[in-house]
Amino acid sequence: MSGAGHPDRLLLLGGGHSHALTLLDWVRRPLASAGLEIVLLSPNRYSLYSGLVPAWMAGRIPQEALQIDLAALCRAAGARLLIGEAQALDPAQQRLQLSSGECLGYRLLSVNTGSTLRAPEHAGPCLSLRPLARLLQDWPLFLHAWQQGRGPMGLDAVGGGAAGVEVLLAALQRLHRLRPDRPVQARLFSASERLLMGHPAGAARRAEAALRRAGVQLMLGRRWQPGDSPAQHGLLWAAGAQPPEWLARSGLALSAEGYLAVEATLQSRSQATVFAAGDSAALAPALDKSGVRAVRMASTLAHNLRAAWRGEALQVHRPQSAVLALLALPDGSAIASHARWGSAQGRWVGRWKDALDHAFMNRFTPEALASLAPQGAS
Repeated sequence: MSGAGHPDRLLLLGGGHSHALTLLDWVRRPLASAGLEIVLLSPNRYSLYSGLVPAWMAGRIPQEALQIDLAALCRAAGARLLIGEAQALDPAQQRLQLSSGECLGYRLLSVNTGSTLRAPEHAGPCLSLRPLARLLQDWPLFLHAWQQGRGPMGLDAVGGGAAGVEVLLAALQRLHRLRPDRPVQARLFSASERLLMGHPAGAARRAEAALRRAGVQLMLGRRWQPGDSPAQHGLLWAAGAQPPEWLARSGLALSAEGYLAVEATLQSRSQATVFAAGDSAALAPALDKSGVRAVRMASTLAHNLRAAWRGEALQVHRPQSAVLALLALPDGSAIASHARWGSAQGRWVGRWKDALDHAFMNRFTPEALASLAPQGAS
């Protein structure tokens, strides 16, 4: 790639939680600047809220309930949505190449594409939790095949983190409701000796008990191998999150895991014109990858992109030492997990989780966007 960047363009790469909330901030306080063009590049029109994926898989909410309409959000924020995927980056020339071959110059670039999963080859049906857009296509097809099939089925989940536990329980609930006459023989593989590494031991015990009540055979301390799952078994892949492949070729400073190494201001350690947030960003010391972390970074990102555009001082992001995790269970209850406070479980936790999830999504409804009267730049 060659040529200069675009001096009047602020490019947001990815429609993750941090960018969605950044645009929401700019709906309230427009980023007014002569000639400024804000572009959001996303593979899809809709951003998917990961916190509601288990509820959707269990059949408790429709697909529309976990979708943020990026086109409507961009219109409200004075931005332009461009559907496409990044292929390569030239940070020196400030140009991003898309898989379509098109090149986008920029003055500032912010990356919030999140992590991805690369599921292995499997002769049977395979459901990967990332990218979420693919899961939205594959899960209904899996359910249709399940309804049409006969006899018992094996379902192997790989990954003992919060996502693997929640999604396996949700999947089993949906399968049993659709075909109570058809048994499912479920297993969960985890390379770790216990579930929910990084969470309090009490949360792990609660999750293990919920899985055992659901009839799941726990394969703890057992790294999944291709020969472990016969072709007739479904495979639910929730392990080994990785950054997008193009980042490794970007020439930017990266963490050992391949994510963008950033300062406390969320600015790239090697390129002042590049910012990152959410799973895409690697701070020091390292933070756990979660939607809560991405949400908490959004206010700093929104402020600093505005400040960087205007040549003003940047803010430092001060992450919490621990964040609250809420894991939904099939009976309507949930597990609350916090590194300092420990864990709790009950239907009241489930109601709390539902309230928080729906409060987040309600910020992006057409009515909510229309109610945000601009207050001018500040």
